[in-house]
Amino acid sequence: MKKQLRELNKIISDNRSGSAQILLNLKKHILKNPDDEDYLRFVITEAENHLNHFASVKNFLMELKSELKKSDLKQLRLFLENSILAQTKETELLFEKNKKYLKKFKVLTTLSYSKTLLEILKVWYKENPSLEIFILESRPMFEGRIFAKELIKIGFNCNLVVDAMMNYAVQNSDAVIIGADQILKNDNVVNKVGSFPLALCANENRKPFIVIATKDKFINSTRFTDSKRPEYEVWNYKHAKLQITNFYFEEIPAKYISKTIS
Repeated sequence: MKKQLRELNKIISDNRSGSAQILLNLKKHILKNPDDEDYLRFVITEAENHLNHFASVKNFLMELKSELKKSDLKQLRLFLENSILAQTKETELLFEKNKKYLKKFKVLTTLSYSKTLLEILKVWYKENPSLEIFILESRPMFEGRIFAKELIKIGFNCNLVVDAMMNYAVQNSDAVIIGADQILKNDNVVNKVGSFPLALCANENRKPFIVIATKDKFINSTRFTDSKRPEYEVWNYKHAKLQITNFYFEEIPAKYISKTIS
């Protein structure tokens, strides 16, 4: 049980991976323990308490709870296995459907870490191994560094830049492409902080600003709220006259988005 709890805690406290990666890890964790109904309901409660701000996780948990009401253990295993397989295959299909549009770009700018975008880039690399990618490091957790390591493993040539250099990156790119944590009903997109100014840079430089998202990122709401994150992640310094504000996510108005691939 201790091992299970450690693994679960690692998943729900992950503040560096994208929502798609966190969801995949959660599904795999549940698949290891489908026969313990009490633990399964505990996992659902913990995930709802810590991960419900991710649209894909929220949608999956709703499906899972519905499945629990009607399925036996064998059916539950099959549901989880199919869900993992479908999540893996969906990104490949997204690229195939939009290959003609995407293949015209030779240099991209992105930020943070997106599992969905990573899986698409794996397929894209087979079509164009010379594709170059600028990556914003994405403070305060530096997910861009993790993303760069993953892209280098695939074989891509990457250029990691600090967030404040986003305009330089955009000027030297053909397009800006990001993942998404939520797609709101009004077509606004919620993603890592830095995405909104990145969209403004793209529009100012007349470069396409593209969002790639799987269907489970869509929510039936036009409202987005985020909570403040720990101050020490930005700067571990205290002073009576100093206030540190740390948010992870922000909303990008639809008018700045050239295309949403979903």
